[in-house]
Amino acid sequence: MDNLQQNTKVLTEDKIQAELNRRAARKDILTSILPYMGAVILVVFFIAATGGKFIQSENLILLLNQCFNMLILMTGAVFLYALGFLDMGVGAVMSMSALIITLMYRADIPLLICVLAGMLVSVAFMSITAVAAAKLQISPFIASLCVMNVCDGIVLMANKTGKQFFAYSKASWLNEPWIKIIVLIIMFIAGYILFNYTHIGKSMISMGGSMKVAKISGINTTKMIFIAYIICSVAIGVASLFAVVRGGIADTSIGSSVNLNVMIAVVLGGFPLFGGGKARYQGPLIGALMVTILTNGLSMMGYASALGYAIKGILFLVVVGITYDRSKGKLID
Repeated sequence: MDNLQQNTKVLTEDKIQAELNRRAARKDILTSILPYMGAVILVVFFIAATGGKFIQSENLILLLNQCFNMLILMTGAVFLYALGFLDMGVGAVMSMSALIITLMYRADIPLLICVLAGMLVSVAFMSITAVAAAKLQISPFIASLCVMNVCDGIVLMANKTGKQFFAYSKASWLNEPWIKIIVLIIMFIAGYILFNYTHIGKSMISMGGSMKVAKISGINTTKMIFIAYIICSVAIGVASLFAVVRGGIADTSIGSSVNLNVMIAVVLGGFPLFGGGKARYQGPLIGALMVTILTNGLSMMGYASALGYAIKGILFLVVVGITYDRSKGKLID
């Protein structure tokens, strides 16, 4: 009798596990195709809603300018999110990097050196969060909030006595669409290879799945955390250059909405907020493109930016509701 009950219990558990596995598989498929479906639906909708103006050459160039900095940022931020780190300092560090690039370029320092300096500043401030997370075991979210306030404070002080204008006339060529496309392709290919085909990317995905298991398996988690922040800092440095060239002023407006847009892009791209094995490099980039398409399309339709923020928030909740992993009760992790 006891054996029969035991066998019945095992069969029941197997059925439950099989059902959970089927649900997880369906959700994985939905999560993988949802970003692409969403992008196509948005494009088709705005083409119809604007009478075809959405795909006119002028607007396509505008779309490239609007999404470029976000796409560049995402090529680096992906590595942080693969670890499951939510960093709120990216936008403020971007403003800080833009300020350094602007001040140095106005002093007639070669542009390449200015960009490298902007990257080094980004590395310095992002490393504060890395140290807090890797050495002090402080949540990256909390540490990055402190970094955000420090950077915003410095940028505000620099602009208190007068606006810090970028010498646009000396670098107007950076606004050429073909330059941006080349830079974007290089950044994407480098990030894609690093994320999918190297020990660095695979280690970060493992750490996002379980930091303890990653340590047991021999991964130097502290080293990988710092590498993730350095990669993100490089992307921030590149993005800050093009942001200040396009905006013309190095102030806090450069990174004001970056953090929210990054999070929305990650979620819309089907990228798990807590990292792990389901992380796909291209996901957040598709999400960033969707955010830009949505903002641009609503603007063409004449709606206020406030409505755009509301729709982004609703989309954020809907996608999280659809793709969030609720199977915490599964028998096998």
